[in-house]
This record gives sequence, C-alpha cells and structure tokens, in this order.
Amino acid sequence: MSLDEARYHELECSFRAQVDRDRAHAEGMGVYLPCLQPEEQVDYIFVGMEPSFFGFADSIEHAEERIARGFRNFWGFERPPSKFEPNKPKDPLRLFMYSIDRFLCQSERTYHLTDLAKGAMPVKVAAVDRDRKYKEWYPLLMEEIEIVGKLKAPIIAFSKEVERFLQRRDLEGKTGRPLHRVLHYSNSAVAHRRREAERDREGFEAFKTEEFGNGCHWPAGLSLSKQQLIFTYKKQFEAIQTHSPK
Repeated sequence: MSLDEARYHELECSFRAQVDRDRAHAEGMGVYLPCLQPEEQVDYIFVGMEPSFFGFADSIEHAEERIARGFRNFWGFERPPSKFEPNKPKDPLRLFMYSIDRFLCQSERTYHLTDLAKGAMPVKVAAVDRDRKYKEWYPLLMEEIEIVGKLKAPIIAFSKEVERFLQRRDLEGKTGRPLHRVLHYSNSAVAHRRREAERDREGFEAFKTEEFGNGCHWPAGLSLSKQQLIFTYKKQFEAIQTHSPK
C-alpha cells in the first residue's frame, strides 16, 4: 500500500518540535536526524533507542549542514540497495542491514529503520532523562508505525531497553502487531554474538562454509565475531518469519 506522504511530513514536524522540547532537558543539545522515508508501507519496522550525535557530526552546526545535504539516520548519504550487495563496508551496521536483506526480506519484502527518540545527542546526555523522553516520544512512534507499516507488520526492537519499554505499554495487545527483539549490531554487544554459534556448533560450521566460502555473499576477511553476528541474525530472522502474520 502506498505511503500517506502528507501525513508523514506532518509527523516530521511533530518530531522536530519534540526534539526542540528535549533540548530543554539536554543541556541545549540535540538535532532532529530524519530517517529515510519509505516509498510505500513496509512489512517490518525496526526500532532502536536514539541516534548518537558524535557518530556523524562534531557540532550542532555540522550536523544540520550534513542533514541539509541529505544525511539520514542509519543510511548516511547512501540509499537502500534494491538487492543484497556483497561489496560494501564491513562495519556491523551494514552487516545488520545486509542480513535483513538476505535472511528476512529477500527480494519481495520491505522494512523501515527508525528510533524511538529522533533527537541526536551525546550518549551521556541522552541517558540522563531517558524515561521522560521515551514517554513523550511514544505517541509519535505509534503514529509513525501506523503510517509506515502494513497492517500487523511486526515491530523488531534492536535494543533490550526499547523492547521492555514497548512491552510495558502492551504494544502487542493494543496494536495486534508482534513484538520481537534481535541482537544489537554495535560492538557493545559483541560478547553476545557467539551464543547462537555455541548453541548450534554444527549449524554454524555449515553456515560458514556456505556463506563465507569462495564466491560468497559477504565481504572477504570478516572476523569470527562478525561471522557469528551474521549467523545470529539468520537464526533470529528465521524465527521472526515463522511467527509473522502471512
């Protein structure tokens, strides 16, 4: 189904206004970092916590300048590839996105990446007032989900904190949308990457042969940790497909 672009643009005005309100609690820090607007309603919606300011800019002015030139949350200056592309950078965020393409969406399904809060600010500043902030952003997230998601499109949290926040608000019961969580791609979660591989050693060995051999689907020279991360996503996305509405 096509996206209601007028309604989405109105929502973006609300996002900007909420970031302005957040600045009063965040030492004046924060800039609205837009997500990439989907072309149509999507099959899956991924939700993280909030963008990290110093991940893409070193000042408010620098951030605003980059955003004005088309920089978008998660994508940077890129745009989504139409299909899985193996010759991309090896950073965990890109591996996360390629895993979505390969193991969850393939060629026929679509997804949207967003954050619960949309104001980019330093992590230490963002953490101080997170409870108040998330409560105020929650109605805007629900509207975003309604606009960009197909009916019953699953919500996939890539943060335990976001998952717990949405569980406390009974997102599944109130919206009828399944709620799942997958491992975060960041290096702060690196210790958790090996768990699926250790649970299924035989499956992981077969996976490595199939996915990372000659003519593989992935960039050459990936570390064992990143191979384990990709295997984890394969297992988690297969479980989500099994429990998703048809």
